[in-house]
Amino acid sequence: AIRVDGSVACWGDNVNGQAPPAGVPGNFVAIAAGARHSLALRVDGSVACWGDNENDQAPPAGVPGNFVAIATGTAHSLALRVDGSISCWGYNENDQAPPDGVPGNFV
Repeated sequence: AIRVDGSVACWGDNVNGQAPPAGVPGNFVAIAAGARHSLALRVDGSVACWGDNENDQAPPAGVPGNFVAIATGTAHSLALRVDGSISCWGYNENDQAPPDGVPGNFV
């Protein structure tokens, strides 16, 4: 959950660091949780990631960009760019996260 100060409160299973009990400091506007990783969208449009990164679904340095929305799957992550295209990273065995993203005008 996002706190009033913009930080993220976490609870539940934290075996992979996906829900740190102390939460995650920052200035976030959206959050998403996968099976073993979590994402948060910063006010500046970049994405913070934490938890399991076995499939590159949660790079510890985060993902720079000008994003307006985020989503997670079991082991992949997606972000909607301000231009309407989709950026994808993580597990892609079934083409659920094409490395080149998905062009288009999505909302």
